[in-house]
Amino acid sequence: MKRTAVESNSGKVKRRAGQRWPKIYKKVHRSGQVGYVVDLGLINGKRERRSFQSKVEAETFGEMARVKKQNEGTAAFGISDGVRVDASKASAMLAPHGVSLIEAARYYIDHVLAYRNAPPLPQIVNNLIDEATRNERRQRTVEDLRYRLDTFAADFPDRKLSDLTVEDLKDWLDEDGWSPRTRINFVTKISQLYNYAIKHGWADMNLAERIDRPSVEDKEPEILTIAQARSLLEQSLQFGLLPYVALGLFAGLRSAELLRLSADAVKLDERVIVIGQAVAKKRSRRVVEMSDGLNAWLRLCPPLVGAVVAGAAFRDNFEALKQAAGLENWPHNALRHSFGSYHLALHGDATKTANQMGHKSTEVVHNHYKALVTKAEAEKFWALRPVSRTAATLGAHES
Repeated sequence: MKRTAVESNSGKVKRRAGQRWPKIYKKVHRSGQVGYVVDLGLINGKRERRSFQSKVEAETFGEMARVKKQNEGTAAFGISDGVRVDASKASAMLAPHGVSLIEAARYYIDHVLAYRNAPPLPQIVNNLIDEATRNERRQRTVEDLRYRLDTFAADFPDRKLSDLTVEDLKDWLDEDGWSPRTRINFVTKISQLYNYAIKHGWADMNLAERIDRPSVEDKEPEILTIAQARSLLEQSLQFGLLPYVALGLFAGLRSAELLRLSADAVKLDERVIVIGQAVAKKRSRRVVEMSDGLNAWLRLCPPLVGAVVAGAAFRDNFEALKQAAGLENWPHNALRHSFGSYHLALHGDATKTANQMGHKSTEVVHNHYKALVTKAEAEKFWALRPVSRTAATLGAHES
């Protein structure tokens, strides 16, 4: 191979005076064809050269190399051809979204690699439920968590929570055609799961908060007529449910509160019911006044001991009571809604009704119970009393 004039007899390339990096020199191949070489020097411990057929191509590459070196240093020249091809493809994929390769890489590091050691979704669900149990959350709360989150996790058995996207959540919620209320309940529990994962470093954001909750149309609550209320009261003692019915109708306690209520909270002589933190929704303590009618109905019951309602047979007994009272089509939350409507109509005081029912504001009272019944009807409702014939028939006693 012939040496060019820019090389010495020793074979080392002489740098011409004033020549800039990178070195560019002419090379005559054994075939006799003339080419040009751009010598980039040592990069990552290895000498890098590029060959070109024409001087113009070599000088163009050399100029680009100078700019690249100025902007990025010499590291960019050590990238393999495979990486360059991948980078080119990735850049083309990101271009329509205005995202650079650096931004994509940083996101992957922050949102994927950071959580690669996080447990799979079903394990996070189990951990959350175990924690709720250890913290003595109410059984109903734990069971609701387990049902909804186990349902969710069953469809993503091998996924990490951080792997899911908003689209994944939306598709999952839309799959079974659930009612708006059911969708809201599932999103609420999934949001709780995300917050738990964030606290333990297994996710960085709550994607459930980016799901729009559907609006649930508020329907006017159905209440019991005075005749239905009397029938229910008169039939309830034989099924052991007079305390449940009377406290629901005349004190407005929630069904869950009634099932947790103990006998010592019902103070007949003081004419109050104490709803403690262990009983009330959201652990909000309150004291409910006992009306004359409620006091009279409760005095028909055998002495209350232990739980006011026997939970084991409650559902079967309540179904039998509804049939005996001719109320197979039971309105949702009928006892509490009836109390709210008749109480507001009698007193005309939304604040008083809200306090009795355990609401923090009067908004719910105004929205749900206003103008459902007249004051005359309310007076008849609150005048309901056990008659002596009923008491004798039921074998009840008065204290």
